Amino acid sequence: REKAPKIPPAASGAGSATIGPRVLPGTYTVRMTKEKNVYTTPLQVVGDPRTKHSIDDRRAQFALATKLSSVLSDMTFAVDRMNAVRLALDDRASKLPASDSLRNRLNKASEQVDELRRKIVATKEGGMITGEERLREYVASLYGDVNVYDGRPTNMQSERAESLTRELNDVVAGFDRWIAKELPPLNAALVKKQLQKIEP
Repeated sequence: REKAPKIPPAASGAGSATIGPRVLPGTYTVRMTKEKNVYTTPLQVVGDPRTKHSIDDRRAQFALATKLSSVLSDMTFAVDRMNAVRLALDDRASKLPASDSLRNRLNKASEQVDELRRKIVATKEGGMITGEERLREYVASLYGDVNVYDGRPTNMQSERAESLTRELNDVVAGFDRWIAKELPPLNAALVKKQLQKIEP
């Protein structure tokens, strides 16, 4: 298998999204390095002889599974960025008196970033029980469905992948707009208070 996708942390599990796509049949190279010596040998990977799916079906399945794996990794990067900004906002706010107006602005900004994050990941504790689902859960579920079946993905699965990718891109674009609009005045105010600026 390929490496499993990076999945953003959330209040719910990720199920079968924790395994990587199974590689296509073909010739691969196994490489072992010991100190300065490198040893290689070819490895022939063959398909399951019991399968009824063609190699074209497998290629289509592998392509969509790989794409969804990349979407999950992109999602993780986006959530990491949001969490870093939130933590920085909370850190700067904690260094100001409770009555300081800038502290209130920083706390409000942190809530705004968290609202964007909640569009991507479930945040309620016991998410598996509460049934809270966000983009992370939708993409992980679709990835798992595609990844455990060797046949050609359905048109609906392909269309769903496109739709979820667009939704994620919209949230990331919204976060980028927030950074461009809200962060410069906050940073200017932080500098006046002799506090470190927030760098996304």
